[in-house]
Amino acid sequence: MTSCSAMESTACIKFSLMSLIWIIVLMNEMHGYRACLETERTALLEIKSFFISISDIRYDDQILPSWVSEDDGMPSDCCDNWEGVKCNATTRRVMQLSLHHTQRLNYFERTSASLPINMSLLHPFEELQSLDLSDNWFTGICEKRAYDGFGSLKELKILNLGFNFFDDSILPYLNTLTSLTTLILNFNSIEGSRTKQGIANLRYLQVLDLSENHNITSGSLTRLGLTNLTNLKKLDLGSCGITTLQGLANLTNLQVLDLSYNQNLTALGRPQNLR
Repeated sequence: MTSCSAMESTACIKFSLMSLIWIIVLMNEMHGYRACLETERTALLEIKSFFISISDIRYDDQILPSWVSEDDGMPSDCCDNWEGVKCNATTRRVMQLSLHHTQRLNYFERTSASLPINMSLLHPFEELQSLDLSDNWFTGICEKRAYDGFGSLKELKILNLGFNFFDDSILPYLNTLTSLTTLILNFNSIEGSRTKQGIANLRYLQVLDLSENHNITSGSLTRLGLTNLTNLKKLDLGSCGITTLQGLANLTNLQVLDLSYNQNLTALGRPQNLR
């Protein structure tokens, strides 16, 4: 190896440092660590621990088994090898997170348990655009911080909360997710009777599924803030128990409206642009 002269020492040191950096990068890639940011990798493992903690102990090995840590002796790329996780190809930050049917309970626990989802676990994912929490029997939402519009999940566009037990208590939280374009709330316990603003702030919303929330009354459509959602293109109100469409005439961009299985429905104020 050629030694460095005094005149070349500075350049040689810079070259050595750059070489060391590249060696570290290459070693990390070889061992699968280049994936998501370490903060997001840690956050994903905390989410796994959360689901294990609220599930029946018999299912521990079945909950997100591909999400492994260094302690497991099987480090892997959390962007490419972890189920339900998709990352931005450039920034390697988590963009999509699917946690559908991740909680595992027996039948009796599902029907009696009170299980809020801790949304604080999702704060590290600053580029998250799509989140699926469907079919987990959640009954509510909790956070370490109040719903103060601090900007968590500010990039979120698609949120699926279907097949849970959410009621009107989640609406103040949902109303802060102002970037949403798609919101799935089917098969929950939304009524719209205990809210003043509903989801009126979600002005970018294009798709809203409220089907199978059986106690949404006709008056609740206004209390839910639907008249403010003028960008809506698809609205599913199937099996909601409504009897009139009065209050929805402002939805001039609406293209698809599902009103199936609503008895005694009268089309008052029906939007004119429907196909």
